[in-house]
Order: sequence, then structure tokens, then C-alpha cells
Amino acid sequence: MSWFKRSGKKNSAPPPEALQADTSAAAATSAQNPVETSPGDRECLENLAERKPPDALADLFLVMEEHLNELELEDIRLLVATLRQPPPLVELLSSSLDDPEELREAILSSPTLSADVLPVVNSAAFALNSPISSIEHAVAYLGTTMVRGLVLQSAVGQVMAFETDVQKAAYMRIWRSSYVASAAAQAYASALNFEPPSVHATRALLVNIGDLALISARPELSVIYAPKTDLLGKVEAQQEDFMANSAVLSSLLVRQWGLPEDLCESLRHSLTPLTWAPDSNERSVDRQREDVVVYLACRIGDAVAYGGLKDVADFDLLAEESPDFFYLPDYLRRLELGGLLRTLADRSHGRRVQQIIDTFGA
Repeated sequence: MSWFKRSGKKNSAPPPEALQADTSAAAATSAQNPVETSPGDRECLENLAERKPPDALADLFLVMEEHLNELELEDIRLLVATLRQPPPLVELLSSSLDDPEELREAILSSPTLSADVLPVVNSAAFALNSPISSIEHAVAYLGTTMVRGLVLQSAVGQVMAFETDVQKAAYMRIWRSSYVASAAAQAYASALNFEPPSVHATRALLVNIGDLALISARPELSVIYAPKTDLLGKVEAQQEDFMANSAVLSSLLVRQWGLPEDLCESLRHSLTPLTWAPDSNERSVDRQREDVVVYLACRIGDAVAYGGLKDVADFDLLAEESPDFFYLPDYLRRLELGGLLRTLADRSHGRRVQQIIDTFGA
């Protein structure tokens, strides 16, 4: 297809105890008292907001579902329809089951999926000194957010096909990014007093579901998920090849699966902070805040899965030159989210993210 353009308009594994959810007094205090933007960070954000967008970003028009004609939409719906319906448990998991006992019971209600969890937890990725013997033990060891992710990964594996080596490599990078993003979204939502944080963790975990559907239905597109690939490059390739992008696929897919409409809307707007300038974003302030927190968490995940980030402390948003981060400083400034910069540097919030990086980042 021809490019959609806007003519420059803005628009080593840790020990078992380390994998427990962070319940330190420092983290609890920070969650009750969200951090504020420091004067120095505020000045940096203001300076960065004055930059001119790079040409590649200014020229890209982000395709949304409403921009597609009926024939184009039908092609995408046919792609989505090739995927089998996931187990009913997926709907429960997407509603963010936070109580460990409720989560255990929900997982056990699906024998096929529950049978998949223990082999994964006991795999070499977790490097356990002693095996996990039950779902209850897995939830206690990894926490509810991670176990939800493992079950969702298993469910996706049952409805999508990943057969070639390139597909499988892309599949692993996509999930690696998703796990890190989920942990990051939960940490940032906690710091900002967004309730409940697990909702944002679940959204971040499912943002990439459209990418998985794409490489399952179109194996040849797995090459766009190679190391060092940025988000802008992936979106350009997606829109050139099949006239839409992963956000369109994600929202259509979860709607077909009967998942909550607010989740569909969140996934539909998962790419808007990439190409929409804050002054052209018509979403409500609260929705923009949620979009930006999930978007930032997903970029951290991508930095690990595609960019080789090993230590979350090495990530400096204000020093990022990739177009993927271009509008974030202005969003943080306008939405009064500049305190996230201090949260990013706070090891009490970064600890959980780092644990996931250490487990899944290799």
C-alpha cells in the first residue's frame, strides 16, 4: 500500500525469594505518595518538548480501525478469524485476578492450561534449586501477575501456530518484551496510585497479542521482529504490508474473544503515544495517562527484548534518541507524570522489573 502520511503535522536467574512481589516499606510508602517532578526534570522535559519530530515519525500516519474501508477491514477480520477461540479462562485472566486463591482455582478449572504452567516454571529459564510442585506454589513463588502471564502465553500457544525458527525466535522476543512490560506497568501504576495496578500490568501483557497473531498468520513477517528493530520500523512494515498495525489487530482480536471493552479500547490506543503529539490527542487526560504508562512500560520491554538492555538502571528516558520515545517527554510534562522519571531511577520500583529481566532477558 502507499504510505499514510501527515505532511509533517504533529499529531543470571534470581533466587526464589527474589521473585516474590516487592512488598518493601519503601515501595508501599511510594505507592501511597506518588512522586513529583523535580525542578531539574521539569526543565529537561520542557526543553525536549520543543524539538522538531524526525521526518520518519512526522510522515507516518497511524492507521486506526476507523481509517480502513470495509474491504480492508474484512481482510483483517479474516486474518483474525483464522485463530481458534481461546479457553474461557482467558476472559477471567484478563480481568486481573489478584487474589492468589482465586487465581489458583481459576487455573485449575482448565486442566490443559494448568498442566502447562508447572513445566514452564520448572524449566531452565527459572533455574530453580528445587522444583515447583503445585499451582499454589507457583503463584506464591512468582506472584499472580507472572502466573497470569504464563497461563495467557500457554493459551495463545494453543490458538496460534509458530513453526519456523524465525517465527519461534520472534515469538520469544515478543513474549520477553511483554513480561518485562507487565512488571514495569505494575510498578509505575503503583507509584502513581493508579488503581488497581494489576489492570495496567494486564494491558501491558496483552499489547503484543496482535503481533503474535500477525506472525502466526503471516510467518514471512516474523523478520520484522529481529533484534535492534524499533517500534516505528515495525509499524511502518506492518502498515506497508497489510494496511494496518498490531494495535488494530490486538483490539479486534480481544473483542472477538469477548474480553472487556475497556481492554479493547486500551489496546486500540496502545500506539497513539508513538505518533500523536499531546496537543492533538483527543483522549481524556485520565485515559492519556493510562496510555502513556502502558506505552512507556512496553518500550522498556522492547529495550530488553530487541535492544539488549540488561539493567533497568541503565535506561535513561531523557537520553533516548529513538523516535519511539519522541513524544513521551511532552506527555510526561503535560500530564504531570514527570515523577515517573524518579520512579524509573528508584531501585525499589525497578527491582521487580529487574528480576523479570534477569529471568527472561537472556
